[in-house]
Amino acid sequence: MGVLCLVIAALTWALMSVLVKKLSGTYSTLQVTILATLVAIICLTPVVLAHPSNLATINLSDSVITLSLLYLGVISTALAFMMWNYGLTLVDAGSSGLYFLLQPVVGTLLGFLFLHEGLTFGFLVGSIMILISVWLAIRYDH
Repeated sequence: MGVLCLVIAALTWALMSVLVKKLSGTYSTLQVTILATLVAIICLTPVVLAHPSNLATINLSDSVITLSLLYLGVISTALAFMMWNYGLTLVDAGSSGLYFLLQPVVGTLLGFLFLHEGLTFGFLVGSIMILISVWLAIRYDH
């Protein structure tokens, strides 16, 4: 089930990248990001409302939780998507896929640096494979 979800996520991410590129000629980066957010809200709200007990466990009166949710929503989601969408206006959708491959490497390194998470041998092997594949794609693209 997890692999299926990852495949669906990769396909929808690729579709979104192409659509963002097409819309960037007509709409601003902020407008595209707002539109994508509205679509996500419409699609995900029924899923969230189907499990109301999960919402009841969130203590919004705790300032740490509230600030963490705001950080996740504003900085690491909205701002990140806006920067990604702006980046798509600068490169073609095919090239953006190469940068997409670097996300797990960067995310794991940030977890190591800021959250003191461990790095495994598998991460090292996977990172080397990702970096080599990106380098080969860039090198032999021309």
